[in-house]
Amino acid sequence: MTMADWKKLLREEGYLEIPGFRIELTLDNTFMDLDYIPRIIVYDEETGKWHVLRNPIPKGKTLEENWDNAVEVLARISAGEEEPQFGEEGVAERFALALMELDR
Repeated sequence: MTMADWKKLLREEGYLEIPGFRIELTLDNTFMDLDYIPRIIVYDEETGKWHVLRNPIPKGKTLEENWDNAVEVLARISAGEEEPQFGEEGVAERFALALMELDR
């Protein structure tokens, strides 16, 4: 799968299944802010847990721009330009490797 393929699939479907993980685009609102902000959540098959990717996602002016910004964060992780931040190192390392494999 090429980078363009997985990015397009994730944007169109809102989720992406890769070996060991399920990635979903979602929205979150904080209690202090009425705006919804984009989030990336990741299900780790090895641990059986959902994790929130804590890398900052730039807030867009539209919902579409928010999703594009979220996918770009994943593209930077896939390219090795950014480390995934989950709070659990083993998950972050395995997730980064799985994403990098998409572009090979």
